[in-house]
Amino acid sequence: MKNIIDYLKDKIYYILAATVLIIIILVIVNACSNGSGNDYEDIEKDMVEAAKEYYSARKNRLPKEDDSTVEVSIGTLIDAELIDEITDPSDSSQTCSGHVEVTKVGDDYSYTPFLTCKGNYEPKYLTDIIKDVKTDEYGNGVYKMGDELVYRGEDVNNYVSFNNQLWRIVKVDSEGDIKLVLAQLTNESYAYDEAYNSEAEYESGITSNYLNTNIRKVLDNYYKDNFSTDSKAKIVSKDICVGKYTDESDEYSVEKECSIKKEDEKIGLLNASDYKNASLDSGCTKLESQECSNYNYLSSNAITTWLLNTSSRNTYEGFYLHGEITITGASNYININPVIFITSKSIVSDGNGTLEKPYIIK
Repeated sequence: MKNIIDYLKDKIYYILAATVLIIIILVIVNACSNGSGNDYEDIEKDMVEAAKEYYSARKNRLPKEDDSTVEVSIGTLIDAELIDEITDPSDSSQTCSGHVEVTKVGDDYSYTPFLTCKGNYEPKYLTDIIKDVKTDEYGNGVYKMGDELVYRGEDVNNYVSFNNQLWRIVKVDSEGDIKLVLAQLTNESYAYDEAYNSEAEYESGITSNYLNTNIRKVLDNYYKDNFSTDSKAKIVSKDICVGKYTDESDEYSVEKECSIKKEDEKIGLLNASDYKNASLDSGCTKLESQECSNYNYLSSNAITTWLLNTSSRNTYEGFYLHGEITITGASNYININPVIFITSKSIVSDGNGTLEKPYIIK
């Protein structure tokens, strides 16, 4: 025992030095793990707090109408002495620019920071990322169809984390906004409509006026109950196509689909053409074409939903999607995958679009 104690006495300085070295290394590692990335996020938080203080003294400058926006620049916040000049955490010789966008959402306001520290930290817009997506050796990827960018194929990396939910990108429309469909089914199932219909001998439900259907009320309630204020600020209103097809044999027709529109909707469902366009099979030309389920991510079991479009052969049947498009009575109960459009200004903080690492919307 005495030999061990004498040995430790001789080595005590080495032990202390090694301990100090380990502590220094741990401090450096911790500093790196909480480095510039978090510094930028802290700056964005400071920008938002400064903007809130700025508008608390200037409430007359806040947007008045729902979904309308105003913005205040970093320069204005500096002039108001609410924030200091922002130096790039990765390059102290460079200053950063940017602004905070304020959106009115009901009775609340959402504050979104846009920070640019050139070369080191700049907004990565989801729309721009999608524009650069290439097709793989099997053809899976993004295709230009008219003035839209559409995801097509069976195995596409189009997953998005938004509002703490998993979504899939359907397309980028002509305005640069991004159409998303919920990647999981809703827990509950719903009828498209259940109103009494004298035309239907064994069915119920009226599909002739989307405005008054049960499914529209369900979707409106889903929007009100399931999205945060900040998420609602990123969801844009769109005119949705609720036109009718003559029967299951009809060829896909955007003209028919959009012969009836509902303006300025925040939430909807997939259209028949979304399903058709997602397939890489050239045989997918009609609603009844079984080829449409080939090479098509929307034919997965995770997508079982009413479509917006209904049948024009009567006033009580609609189309639903489960692997393929089927017609059924509007009073039947089916789970749904809601659809939204998020703004072209949606910023990605992380991810590569895979199921394991979806694009994360800030």
